[in-house]
Amino acid sequence: MCKATEDRINDEKLKIAYNLLLLGTISKEDIAKATKLPIEKINKLEEEMKSVLE
Repeated sequence: MCKATEDRINDEKLKIAYNLLLLGTISKEDIAKATKLPIEKINKLEEEMKSVLE
């Protein structure tokens, strides 16, 4: 798979994770499992969201 395609897929996964975090009904661990993103990326995304929403 080419780098551009991988980047687009990861961007989409992050968008999905963002929307799931906004819902607030799914654990970060489950979001990581569903998107196949590392929990560290989910935690970082959550921190970025908190800093923007404050």
